[in-house]
Formats: sequence, structure tokens, C-alpha cells
Amino acid sequence: MSEQAASHAAERRAVAAAAFVFAIGTFASRILGLIRDMMTAKYFPVEVRDAFIVAFRLPNLFRRLLGEGALSVSFIPVFVELLSRPQSGATVAGASEQTTAAAKRLVGSIFTILLTVTTVLTALGVVFMEDILRLLLSGEGYASVPGKFELTVKLSRIMFGFLMLITLYAYFMAILNSLRKFALTALAPCFFNLALIAAAFISPNLAAPEEVLAWSVIVGGVLQMGVLLPSIIKAGYLPRFTYVWKVDGVWQPLWKIKEVGRVFKAILPSLFGMSILQLTAVVNVHFASHLPQGAHSYLYLADRILELPLALFAVSVGSAILPTLSAQWARGDRDAMSATLSHAMRLIAFVALPSAIGMFILSQPITEVLFLGREFKFQDALATAEVIQVYAFGLLISAGVRIMVQGFYSVGNTWYPALVGAISLVSHIVFAWAGTRAFGLKGLAGATVASSLVNLIMLSVAYSRWLGTLHWAQLGARIVRFALCGILLGLGCLVYEPIVTHFGSRFVTRSLALFLSIALGGGLYMAAAAAMGLEEYRETTARVLEKFARKLRSVRRA
Repeated sequence: MSEQAASHAAERRAVAAAAFVFAIGTFASRILGLIRDMMTAKYFPVEVRDAFIVAFRLPNLFRRLLGEGALSVSFIPVFVELLSRPQSGATVAGASEQTTAAAKRLVGSIFTILLTVTTVLTALGVVFMEDILRLLLSGEGYASVPGKFELTVKLSRIMFGFLMLITLYAYFMAILNSLRKFALTALAPCFFNLALIAAAFISPNLAAPEEVLAWSVIVGGVLQMGVLLPSIIKAGYLPRFTYVWKVDGVWQPLWKIKEVGRVFKAILPSLFGMSILQLTAVVNVHFASHLPQGAHSYLYLADRILELPLALFAVSVGSAILPTLSAQWARGDRDAMSATLSHAMRLIAFVALPSAIGMFILSQPITEVLFLGREFKFQDALATAEVIQVYAFGLLISAGVRIMVQGFYSVGNTWYPALVGAISLVSHIVFAWAGTRAFGLKGLAGATVASSLVNLIMLSVAYSRWLGTLHWAQLGARIVRFALCGILLGLGCLVYEPIVTHFGSRFVTRSLALFLSIALGGGLYMAAAAAMGLEEYRETTARVLEKFARKLRSVRRA
């Protein structure tokens, strides 16, 4: 193997390892998030659930917009390049010091701008919240429930401060990810979920339980952001809040610093593109307000089930791959970029396809085990399961979009994803209008899948034309082999009904049956992948098993 090929292989292994670390933390966070949603679904009536979900949507949009979007993809390439390349004209000894000073200026400047902007936005949101929600919730289905709109306004004003907290968390996460520190940034959301779980547990016994739950969002946001501060301080990048910096002995305002200009040159179109994508959720809020009560809850809970594999794999791989792609682009190695991106797409398809099959077949058992009980009735579980089945068709598509877009962001091209986002939003509005009229809630969910497909096609075609080949024939052949393995997975999932029919439908029985179905289906899928000798199997399951085996041997020797 040549030195260059060995380097490329090492980078792919580093991406897989980083994605695995990120996935472990993300998995823990998502499990806690599911527990949080289970408790809120069971302990709060449907009108309170809808109000809380709508109120939480607005600040939570900024988590996806900034935490997984514009801020990271615009800041990380500039920050990584600044740390990787010493400034010209400096000595070797002085280059590191000079570069570090420039990096700290960049960190402090972006922090100052973010804190200023989010403070102003939070104040405006609290003042004009009622007007904003009147535009979003104009449907008769929402307005017909007495007191529901007023409750939504109250909860929204409490929770809108989360916007500032989640933005700062996202920024700290971007700094640490640039430094290849992924574990804590993935675990930090666990503290947010723990705060909401505690509130959901104690609030039903209090006078205003929905307000306690809303305030727990603020408490959780403080914990999630604050837990990253020690690592930021240890790395030496605790940001300063200041509008002026001394550069080469001259005081300059932050907007004149070259690196700040580069970040914002990238972030503005990226922010536009990401905000357009997130506006699909706002569009869904509007169209769902025309549907019967509970529609917001069903869409949200189905989305949470969809987000579990997406966050576990697509977001993890996407977060891990961006610094590597940025470094490959910085040294002009396009072939390595395409190889890394193709590798990531195959890894994602390997886990997303079986997840989609399992979600479709086990949608109702999953919903019943997780949410059924007390305030969450059987008809609620049935409606949520139908949405999950529709979303299952879009799981592989959504995962592909989250990986493909990193290829553009890593080269500083944020305008094209913005354009694609605008076209996808327009298509989503058309699909949502037609789908809701024809099929109700399932039509609204289908609109999300259809617009995501538009997004993926446009991104894929453009990357192949402008940046490099992604070996589509090889990827397609792999997906066919994954699908063949998925047939066995589907057969394994079918054991749920016989178990429940024979042993009864109590919660414990249903939970065990669901666990056995997933375990059997997953085991058959992995066995088939191992029998086929799939590289993706060796890079995921086999590698994890090897690590556990080494750990066990070291424990035995000790």
C-alpha cells in the first residue's frame, strides 16, 4: 500500500472511530430523550402536549439550525485551517503562538456576535410571541380548543430563552469538535434531558405542571451548555466578550478581522439554507393546526422515533466527517474527499436501511410500548404509528442529505445548499398543501419525505458534477446487498405478534416481545452481512466486538 493510500485509510478509520465515540454519547442522550417524551406523553393531556410541543418548536429550531447546521459548518473549516497552517512570514517558533492568538480572536469575536444577536432575538421573541403564534396557529383545529392558544403563548415566552443557551452550547460544541473532542459534546444533551425528566416526574403533583416543565427547559439548557465550559477552559479557548481586538499592535473592531469575515461570508448563505430546511417544521406546525387535536403530538413523537437512528448515525458521522473533509480540501486532495464521503454514505446506508425496515414493521409495537398509557390512548398510538410508517420511507433519504451537505460545507460552498433548501421548502409547501387535503396527517408526513428526496437528488447531482465522483454504482450495489440482508431482518421482526398473541398483551410482555423482535431481526441482519463479507459490517460491529474483546483480555490479565 502506498503512503498516500495508507494516509487515506487512516483518515477513514479516524472518521469511523470519531463517529463511534459521538454515537455512544448521542445514543445515551436520545434514550433519555425518549424517556422524557414517554413521561410527557403519558402524564399530560393532549391539549397540554400540543401546546408544549408547539412552544418548544420555536427555540428548538435553533438547535438544528446552529447546533447541527450553519454555525458548525461555517466556523469549523475556518478554525481548523487557522490551526493547521502557520501564518506566512512567521518563524516556526513564532508561527504557533501567532496562529493561536488569531484563533482566540476568532473564538472571542464569534462569541461576542452570537451572544449579542441571541439576546436581541430572545427579547423580541418574548415581546411579539402572541403575534408570531397567531400566524402559525391559524387553523381551526387548534383555535377550537378553549385556552389552548393562550397556554401555548405562556409556555413559549418561558422557553424562548432556550434559544440563547442552545446557541452557546452549539458554539462550544463546534470549538471542541474542531479540536477532535467529540465525547463530551455528544453527552452534554443528556443533562438537558435529565432536567426535563425530573420535571415531568414531579410536576403532575404541582399546581401548574406545564409551567414547571417549561422552566425545566431553561434549567436543562444551562446544564447542557455549562458542562462544556471546563473542556473549553482546559483547551485554552474560553471566549472573551469584546468588540475590539489588538492586532499587530493596533486596536481593531471585530468586524474588520479577516477570519471573522470569512466565517460570516460562509454563515450567511448557510444560515439561509439551513433556516429554509428548518422552516419545513414551521410549515408542518401551520398545516397541523388545521387538523384535529393531537396532530402536533403525533408528528413530534414520530419525528422523535425517526431522529433516534438519524442522530445516532447520520449526525454522528456528519459531525465526525466535517473536520476531516475540511482538512482534505485544505491540502487540495479531492480524491481523498470523495473517498471519505463515499465511505460515509455506505456506512450510513448500512445502518439506515435496516432501521427503516424495522421502523415500518414495528411502528405500532414501538409506539404502544413507549407511549401508551394514562393520558396517551390507543387511538393516539395508532395515529403516531401511521406517521412513523410514512417517515420510515424517508429515513435513508434524510440520512443521505445530512452526509451529502457536509461535502459542500467542507469546501466553503454554502450558497448551493441554500438554493437547494429554498427549492425544497417550496416543494414541501406544495406537497403539504396537497397531501393534507388528500390524506390528512399521513399526507403531511409524506410531504416531508418527498421534499427531502428533492433535496438529496439536487445535492448528489451537483457534487458529482463539481467536486468529484461518489461511486454511485458501487453504492447502489451495496444498498441492494443491504436490502437482501434486510429481508431476514423483516422476518425476524414478525415474531412480535405471535409472542403477544400467545403470552398476552400486558406491558411487560409487549416490551419483551419488542426487544426480542429487534434483537432477532438485528442479529439476522448482521449474520447475513457477515456471511456476505460486507466491509461495512467489519467497520462497525466487528470493530466494536474487537474492542470489547481487547478490553476483556486486559481485565483478565489484571
